[in-house]
Amino acid sequence: MFYVIDTHPLVWYLAKAKLPSKLDEIFKASERGECIIFIPTIVLAEFYYLSEKGKIELNFQNVLNAIEKSSNFLIVPLNVDVIKMFSNIAVKEIHDKIIIATAKLLNAKLITKDKEIMKSNDVDTIWD
Repeated sequence: MFYVIDTHPLVWYLAKAKLPSKLDEIFKASERGECIIFIPTIVLAEFYYLSEKGKIELNFQNVLNAIEKSSNFLIVPLNVDVIKMFSNIAVKEIHDKIIIATAKLLNAKLITKDKEIMKSNDVDTIWD
């Protein structure tokens, strides 16, 4: 199974925050090598911003190094195939369009708590 992750669920997972049991199981499955979680580069950019502004206590460089070494968390760059999908996505916010388009391109479910994304039905979402 393939998943794409939004910024806040990634932060909460890395900060070891309590997550809904369904998400906790997905992360454990990924750690066991049973599924892959894709991380769009915009999610990493948002993570960097949160780290630099002191809004989270996670060190961006340490997290990036761990992700790059992982075989179960893979970084997906923004590319022209993602951009071509924008016009077919109802959500207006550009960061969300990138995340949704990445999930659609990879035929993956999107791990997000973003209500606008969930209501859009642009992609299958998972939260609880």
